[in-house]
Amino acid sequence: MAATLSWRSHPIADDYPRSLLLVAAAGAICAGVSASFGRIGYGLIAAALLGVSLSRYLLPTRYELGQGGVTVRFLGQTHQVAWGEVKRVEVHRGGVFLSPFERPSRLDAFRGTFLRFAGNAGEVVSFVQGKVAEGRPAP
Repeated sequence: MAATLSWRSHPIADDYPRSLLLVAAAGAICAGVSASFGRIGYGLIAAALLGVSLSRYLLPTRYELGQGGVTVRFLGQTHQVAWGEVKRVEVHRGGVFLSPFERPSRLDAFRGTFLRFAGNAGEVVSFVQGKVAEGRPAP
């Protein structure tokens, strides 16, 4: 196993067909808002709000898995999670969710970290499961 694993996830570029639908739907919503209120400014406000809410999809995120833990870089912000803090790993179709809670919690969305795949699902899952298993005491 490699000492580190790093990749970039940029969903709008990686998921091309669905991205066109998303951009078309967002454009239609903004046009509809402008038309319904009769002012283009409201459409621009809708575009800004949609841009902020879809930023994780529109902009790239960098991930690095290392000996000490996970580093996630997005929009100049860095979020780090040590392997010892990870109590639960959930593998999803689009990525791996790392939670500081042993059981599902309402706080998962705020305290957990989602690692989005970029064509590297097997590598990421293997690396994460190996590191989390290393940190757990033997039974």
